[in-house]
Amino acid sequence: MHKLSPQLTSGAGAFVCVGVLLLAATALAPGLASTTARAASASASSASHADSGHGGTHSNAHSSGGAAGVGATSAAGGRAAAHNEPANAFVEGVADSSVTTQAGATGGPGDDMTATTADGETSAQISSEGPHPGVIGALAVDVDLETVGADAAADGAAAASAARLTDATTTSAALAGASTGDGEVRGLATALAESSIFPEETATASFSRARSSITLSTAGGGAVDGDAAADTSAATASSGSDGAAAVSTAASDAVAAHAAGDGSASATVDITTRASGSVDTVERTPAAVADADGPAEAASGGSQTSARGSGIGSATAEAGIDGLTARSSRFVNPSVSAP
Repeated sequence: MHKLSPQLTSGAGAFVCVGVLLLAATALAPGLASTTARAASASASSASHADSGHGGTHSNAHSSGGAAGVGATSAAGGRAAAHNEPANAFVEGVADSSVTTQAGATGGPGDDMTATTADGETSAQISSEGPHPGVIGALAVDVDLETVGADAAADGAAAASAARLTDATTTSAALAGASTGDGEVRGLATALAESSIFPEETATASFSRARSSITLSTAGGGAVDGDAAADTSAATASSGSDGAAAVSTAASDAVAAHAAGDGSASATVDITTRASGSVDTVERTPAAVADADGPAEAASGGSQTSARGSGIGSATAEAGIDGLTARSSRFVNPSVSAP
């Protein structure tokens, strides 16, 4: 009998492959019938990669294993992680992503190959370049995992947070998931927020918006949790030589969701507020207008899913001239959940 002993090595960002072959055969003596040869084989491989830059991170890993025949086993594992801290005159933030995969296989009677695979990909991205048409400080994180086979497993996480330096705005989002056996995980969480002011000599205005969203889906042995939040506010006043106006706006919201087994969950909250105040120096009259809007929705499907979202928005405006005053205010406070 000749036996090749298996050897397994691993390394971050590297590809690893292992093969084993065990073969036994009985020599034929004169006048004796032949004995069927029995073979056992196994293989395993893993690859991983991570990178960061341009306001974000990306990590992915793949592992696979296969074995055929009694006594054959294989195992492989991969891991990748990335970290980034974008900072410039517009925004400061932190982005992280990581993923781990494992695949093992044990052969059984016969020649059929027992195969397992584990794949994972995660990313976190912050919009950090400006000025441009996009929203500075907006961010997104996602997790994508898939496993096949009883001894396959994958877990991944992604998180990002940012603060705009041009107004009082913060955003954050995070996801963490795992899959075992035959399972899948898909997750995306996003957040954006911004505020602007428009001061003039006899008029002023402000605008604030915060939007948070999360979408999750799972199958088989998959499970994932996540959340996202956004917050912003603005205030400005105009004190001209004739009359005065002052306005303020604020918006904040948060969403969270969980999914496991065969199911899905999602939630979105979008708060927008506006306020304006002005004086007419000819007609000698003040005007004030405020508006707040906050659509929200949540949905879930499956016995192990849930989603929720809530937000607060406010807008106030005031203007005055010659002892006359105009005031306006609006408030919105949505809250949703599922199931």
